[in-house]
Amino acid sequence: MTEEKKRNHDPVESAGCEPEPGSQQEKDFKVYLSHDGFFGFAFDKKSVAESFVKEYLPVEITKDFDFSTLTPDTDTFVDQKLSRCYADVLYHIQFRNNPAYLYFLFEHKSWEPNFPGVQLLKSMTRIWETHVERYRGTKKLPPIIPMLIYHGEHPWKVDTSFVSMFDIPGILTKYIPAFSFELSDVSHMPEEKIKGDVELRIVLTTFRYIFTPEIMSRLKDIFQLFGELPDKTKFNQYLEALLIYLGSNIKDVKPEQLRDTVNEVLVEGGAMMSTVFQQVLQRGEEKNKLRVALNCLKKGMDIQTIAEITDLPIERIELLKTAFQTENAAHR
Repeated sequence: MTEEKKRNHDPVESAGCEPEPGSQQEKDFKVYLSHDGFFGFAFDKKSVAESFVKEYLPVEITKDFDFSTLTPDTDTFVDQKLSRCYADVLYHIQFRNNPAYLYFLFEHKSWEPNFPGVQLLKSMTRIWETHVERYRGTKKLPPIIPMLIYHGEHPWKVDTSFVSMFDIPGILTKYIPAFSFELSDVSHMPEEKIKGDVELRIVLTTFRYIFTPEIMSRLKDIFQLFGELPDKTKFNQYLEALLIYLGSNIKDVKPEQLRDTVNEVLVEGGAMMSTVFQQVLQRGEEKNKLRVALNCLKKGMDIQTIAEITDLPIERIELLKTAFQTENAAHR
């Protein structure tokens, strides 16, 4: 069985640990919009997923999709212990009047050795198991189109066929599952290949440059895309998410730099800037305090002393300590 996916995309990384899901403490504990959080914020939206599929899957496949049936799933198929490496989004769709699935796997932190095909195979097996449980009497399994969206600092170098991970005599290949996945290396995608609806282009362009020194010089181009957003609600949602993501993940960026770029490009952006920048500053300060607290816990310092050093509530440090101990136990 799969774990229910969290659909709150104020998402976050938390100095290496998480509190109990769904609690008020969890909401307070959240620090900043992470890479997988920004991915989830975007790809949970049907318009973004549809635009990506139309642009980056072969037309001989997409021409037979009925996009009016595109429906998001609420499950995640990534093991909790791999959540620092992967995030996922699943959609069902009709292909030639039969059920099919579109599975987006986002790799946002490479591990060694790099075997994303194993995670894809595990996820696909779980999707089929869930499908059979939901639709009793199923005679044939539906196809799954696996799409790996890679977001790493180094270019992708791993073959996209599952069998390529093995070094075995040819006579044994019949025992190896035979499938390939569609790969999009968004961190190294040529700029002319960034296409689709404006929401998708905002996300892909940001991912394209977030790890590079060029990101600051590309901000103006990214913010100019907001002029194409169809309504004010989307404008506000994307601007807030983008600013918090940029403020969280660009090294040494000053909120004033983001503010000045937005004010130069977007007249509409000015009204919400003070609120957003206050959030960026608060989350940045909170993140730093949590990092200090975590380091103090690792050195065995007592909670009262840590609270005096960091000015964090004792309850917050106790929560951090519990999560840290739990995480350590899970990795032994």
